[in-house]
Amino acid sequence: MPPLPAADALADAPTFTDLCLDDAQRRAFDAFCAEAEAPDEMHIGFVIRLDRGFPLVACEGTMFRAEHAVSFAKRNREKDDMALPAVGDAVAVRLAPGHDRGVIERVLPRRSTFERWRGKNRGERQVLCANVDRVLIVAALGAGEVLLDRIARSLVLAADCGAAASVVLTKADRCTPEELAEEVARVRRLVGEHVDVVVTSSLAGEGLDPVRACVPEGTVAMILGESGAGKSTLLNALLGHEALETSAVRARDDAGRHTTVARVMVKLPDAGVIADAPGLRSLPLVGHERGLARVFPEVVEAAHGCRFNDCTHTHEPGCAVREAVETGEIDEVRLEACLALAREMRVSAQSLDPDVKL
Repeated sequence: MPPLPAADALADAPTFTDLCLDDAQRRAFDAFCAEAEAPDEMHIGFVIRLDRGFPLVACEGTMFRAEHAVSFAKRNREKDDMALPAVGDAVAVRLAPGHDRGVIERVLPRRSTFERWRGKNRGERQVLCANVDRVLIVAALGAGEVLLDRIARSLVLAADCGAAASVVLTKADRCTPEELAEEVARVRRLVGEHVDVVVTSSLAGEGLDPVRACVPEGTVAMILGESGAGKSTLLNALLGHEALETSAVRARDDAGRHTTVARVMVKLPDAGVIADAPGLRSLPLVGHERGLARVFPEVVEAAHGCRFNDCTHTHEPGCAVREAVETGEIDEVRLEACLALAREMRVSAQSLDPDVKL
């Protein structure tokens, strides 16, 4: 069992009361305790940190390291009826008298799960954060054009899990005013009018209050971006001190190393909780049609009027989607992003085993 992080690394860790326990989770905990062998040793808590897979759990008035019950090793991977705990999970954890480590016995119902496909043909998914209310999609300015594809697929993943999304553009100090205006305009065309776009410079301390406003007290946000996007630097600026390790990016391609090696949650002063995770270089989409429809509802709505049911919205006669682009009802940037991700999902689905249900 790895040692706990140093005390100063836990100074910003959220407490049990910083996180929101809903009625379904409370009922599930009570039902589990009613059948538990030692109900007085059971506690309800939240997983607030994972170091190499070992959970740190916050319960009411206490915080301790925990391990998984033996039953998790025997879980049915096909049915996933014993999901392993992720950061943000509410859990039933047993703490026996005289012990300083707990045993997580059950993951309680999740309100939402932010997950990505692991790239295997069984359709396996990796849960990055549970019970998340908002996803902060971080992209760095000043190193060429912001990758709209990356932002679009992040929006789809967030929408698919039912979380709201905000785009946070970092390192604005590396742009001229003209470059900044151009990049912000490109991003706004992609995300539409219902997604916040916040411009920040951690170096200059700009844009931090609007980010805090995206994560009010009692809510959980997950910060998502590639290595080198400035996630840890942004979190340090929001916290007001150097709490998370940062590293320089490569000059030739502006890429960064995976500075964050643990999945951690931090409590922002006068705001909610943010979950940080290692930078993700790829965000493949498989079976995220629901998220795609939520991000691009105008495309889905217009497609109902196409002459052909299998219209690709590229060249067919009677395409209502192309007509909507010509009249300005649909932005060409949004349509191209939607079609590209839809094509990717169709191809990815073909690589799965035939009996996988998405």
